[in-house]
Amino acid sequence: MRNTTARRLLAGTAAALCLAVGVGPAGATGNSVTVAVGGTSAPSAHPFSATTQGSVSWAAPALAWGCTSAKIPSSPVSEVHGGTGVTDVLTVRAMSFQGCTWPLGAMNTRLTAPATLHVTGSATSGSTDQVRGRLDDVTIVSSYAVCEYTVTGSARFTFDEGTQRLAIEETGFTGNLTVSKVRGCLGWVQNGQAMNLTMNLQLTSPDGAINIS
Repeated sequence: MRNTTARRLLAGTAAALCLAVGVGPAGATGNSVTVAVGGTSAPSAHPFSATTQGSVSWAAPALAWGCTSAKIPSSPVSEVHGGTGVTDVLTVRAMSFQGCTWPLGAMNTRLTAPATLHVTGSATSGSTDQVRGRLDDVTIVSSYAVCEYTVTGSARFTFDEGTQRLAIEETGFTGNLTVSKVRGCLGWVQNGQAMNLTMNLQLTSPDGAINIS
């Protein structure tokens, strides 16, 4: 009996230690990487902005629609986090969508809380990698006269170092992005539904090109 109790105590202690050092269930984090901007990986926050190349595509199971463009503005300032051992590579503090059309009206769509880019794939010291990961902590609100809803979660991406293009590629109704806080909307979107989002963002930093390794 004593041995059984001791084993349980040891197991509980080991589990607690594993969680304390991060050897447990993963949260919204990614790989530890080196981020260089303009050729330097010195620890620093670098401003960046972005505009879309082409249109933006949204889809819910019952409806697909689009926006003509989207942008990450220069204010408030979004940051690239340069340095070594970086997990939060980008912080996106604002994003607005233009020309979003729905049946019965134009849809006002915007990011309402900071989102964070995490790398989950491989990256080398080269400057032409296709780096894969997730944009986490996404909160996007869309609204017009007869409809309002919120999309939250994460979206898969590929970052092309050569072109500095960030391709958001959340498709297949995975449930990574989900709908909540629906008001009206005539059943076109419903609470708990998965959402798709695809777009290409051209990133620009005044400090130079972004390289992840």
